[in-house]
Amino acid sequence: MNEQTMPRRIISFLLCACLLSLGAAFHFRSQYEDSQSRLSQRRQSAYSQLVGSVSAMETALAKAQCSGDKAMLDQLSAQIWRESAGASYALASLPQTTPGLEEAQKFINQTGEYAFSLVRSQQPLNQEQYQTLADLRQAADGLCARLMDYQAGLGDSLEFGAPAAAVSSFDSQSPQLAEYPSLTYDGPFSDHLDQREPQALKILPQVSAGDAARMAAAFAGWDQDPALVEKTQGTLPCYRFESGGTSLHITVQGGQVLLYSNGRDIGPAQLSPEQGAQLAQQFLEAQGLPGMKQSYYETAQGAVTVNFAPVEQGRVLYPDLIKVRTALDTGEIVGFESRGYLMNHRARQFEPSALSIDQAQQNLSPLLTVESRDRALIPSAGQQELDCYEFLCQTPDGSRCLVYLDAQTGRERNILLLLEGAESTLTA
Repeated sequence: MNEQTMPRRIISFLLCACLLSLGAAFHFRSQYEDSQSRLSQRRQSAYSQLVGSVSAMETALAKAQCSGDKAMLDQLSAQIWRESAGASYALASLPQTTPGLEEAQKFINQTGEYAFSLVRSQQPLNQEQYQTLADLRQAADGLCARLMDYQAGLGDSLEFGAPAAAVSSFDSQSPQLAEYPSLTYDGPFSDHLDQREPQALKILPQVSAGDAARMAAAFAGWDQDPALVEKTQGTLPCYRFESGGTSLHITVQGGQVLLYSNGRDIGPAQLSPEQGAQLAQQFLEAQGLPGMKQSYYETAQGAVTVNFAPVEQGRVLYPDLIKVRTALDTGEIVGFESRGYLMNHRARQFEPSALSIDQAQQNLSPLLTVESRDRALIPSAGQQELDCYEFLCQTPDGSRCLVYLDAQTGRERNILLLLEGAESTLTA
């Protein structure tokens, strides 16, 4: 090997070593960045789960304050414990150096254990226990608000703040999931009955695409029959039509309007939500659906969406829901959905009530103040429906709730919190 070759080989070796080092550096940096990205995603996912669990826990605590029935209280307490377990699991995925994490963990665990103690208790709640639920609900609400505020800074300066609350002393033990009853949400807008045969269409004949097009034109006010886009399948097979940015579904069986959506731009509001609801009511009457009771509504993107339910034999039939959307610039109907009505509406037979509404009212929580009373049919688990008395009540903190008591037994079947604002009235 001559003297000129040796330096070249050394230089080549060093260049190769540098390239390999740079390649390795880029590789490990890429792996590090990927791992940090995955870690950030896991933390974001855990944080979202934490917010959701604490929010659900707060809602269940609020409902528990309104309950006067041991079985319902046990269901709500079971939900509180499960949500606290989910929140604890999410907290374990967050940085352990997060300020306030230990206090938040303690509060969440104590709340879950307290809920478990209520399940084990065989006695009705006393005033002190109701107050503890109120304190826990307030603390959970504050924690949820802080979590939502801090979510944008996750990974930078996440902080929970001061300890949420202290729970009064109680006997506790390690809870077992098997000891808890299952919790089923039986709200007026539950869609679990959506799996059976459409009740309102059972005896109606099928319609052709041409007949459906004429029905669509009449419903939407089109000058000519629209073109068929597709024939959909599923529980409610439909003909889907479109015209000028408007979409409309007509059921193959019975030729009923399932969905209608007008996607036009909506200008500044000229009407109030109440006026929009009145126009929606008039629209339903023009469609041959009189006597529908307005339930809940929400205003968004320049339109108000109102939920309506039929009233028959003195009962509000919540499973048979119809939703109508009214544009608040001109009062035009820009949305319609009748899935609940088509799936559930039929002739029903009701048994005579074993309890009067006055007798049933005695089973309400003594902390509630009744504002109004009604009869209602609400959906329940297992494709069942429950004949209930509906009580609109004011809670001790000034909010309002709906309590449904079984007309035969007087048992609480559901509690809904009213979320009332300037633009909407919804339930939780």
